[in-house]
Amino acid sequence: MPGTLIDTCVLRELHLPRPYWKVRRAVDDLWFEDIRLSMVTFAILEGGVTELPQEFKQRRVRGWMREIRRKLGENLLGIDYETSVIWGHVLTSARQRRLKLPYHDSLIAATAKRHELVVMTRNIGFFAPFNIEVFNPWAENQDTAYDFGEEPAESFSQPGATSAELSLPRDQAASIPESLDSQTEAA
Repeated sequence: MPGTLIDTCVLRELHLPRPYWKVRRAVDDLWFEDIRLSMVTFAILEGGVTELPQEFKQRRVRGWMREIRRKLGENLLGIDYETSVIWGHVLTSARQRRLKLPYHDSLIAATAKRHELVVMTRNIGFFAPFNIEVFNPWAENQDTAYDFGEEPAESFSQPGATSAELSLPRDQAASIPESLDSQTEAA
């Protein structure tokens, strides 16, 4: 896979107490250096953090976000001039096709298109219409040529190195609010 832009829904899945094994395995199959995140993902996450009921939980999640920023460095992609021009094309194309495309997903699509990245997401309909290569780790085996291997025998296995790098430590995973779940499902 060329460079892969991890969509917010994939990142969120890794934080569940028992993430879907296919998502974790697909992320583990990536080299950490090939992973990209959009700054838009951090905006979505921040929106969820502000709704956390307790300040110490907000601090823990924001600390995790700072750590991801540090680890990704230049692989954290912002909105530059070229991306904004592509974003305008994506919005126009969506409007002409009468597609309902959330702004944050249209920005992520423009970022992926600008950097020629594969988007790992379950929301293929937000990206595929714009000739962006999409990989859906939630897909059934017949829907993808990707070899996930066998489902782990135990109900929960430890994450590999790559997914562990992106995951909130287990004791902090429960601190992400349900409101973030609903925001990231569209992302």
